[in-house]
Amino acid sequence: MKQIEISKYLKNEYPEILASNFDIGKIGLQFGSNNKEINKVMIALDGTSKVVDQALNMSCDLLICHHPFLFYPLLSLDYDSPFGQKFIKVLNNKLNIYSMHTNFDTAENGMNDILSEIIGMKNVNYLKAEIDSTCLMRVGEIEPVKFEDFLNLVCKKFDHDAVKFVGNLQKTIKKVGIVGGSGSSEIKNAIKNGCDCFITGEIPHHLGLEALDYGISLIEINHFTESLFKETLKNKLEKQFPTIEFILAEEEDPFKNYAYKK
Repeated sequence: MKQIEISKYLKNEYPEILASNFDIGKIGLQFGSNNKEINKVMIALDGTSKVVDQALNMSCDLLICHHPFLFYPLLSLDYDSPFGQKFIKVLNNKLNIYSMHTNFDTAENGMNDILSEIIGMKNVNYLKAEIDSTCLMRVGEIEPVKFEDFLNLVCKKFDHDAVKFVGNLQKTIKKVGIVGGSGSSEIKNAIKNGCDCFITGEIPHHLGLEALDYGISLIEINHFTESLFKETLKNKLEKQFPTIEFILAEEEDPFKNYAYKK
């Protein structure tokens, strides 16, 4: 199967027009050839040095990443830097790299639908009649629950030892907004749409303070939660391309929790 066939399928399932403006030029086939024959594919959250080594050691022809392999314009390249060494390996081994970022987050059955389903949100909507590039957040209902109990549920569902939060633990949560990754720009949208709680991967200090003023509860799950995308994509691609072998990269969250020991 040639790369072009895989690219066509992914663009149809997760249209590039759904990507945020900052992702323009950073999604799709970032490195490689559409004419390359693809027999083995690795799927990863990030194209780290470790992941690139895994892909090459396992003779993969294509690496599919959620986060773009190359996010900022490349104006210079230090061959001795970790990125330079990784970059050279990709080029020397002619490894194809395909990225799906906010187009996967926004699309139907993409990242934010996956997260919504995991925590049991019902009557989920995109806040517009049709999905477009601005429809990152999912808003839905849950059975009324005390915020403290909802925090426990979120930790359990996303396999977190701890989460950061803002809000009154005794508050009743009924309506929830959620965005994977760095979705804090959607907090005001969540407030506008009457959410009792908003969940995302990264929340700046000043928005936590603002949330207190508005009375909305916040939960900061970790950004690495987006690695859930790998299993979903693997299952879909295996059904569509049964002759290709799909492998999940071995990755771990770079951030760890440390508890002070008295």
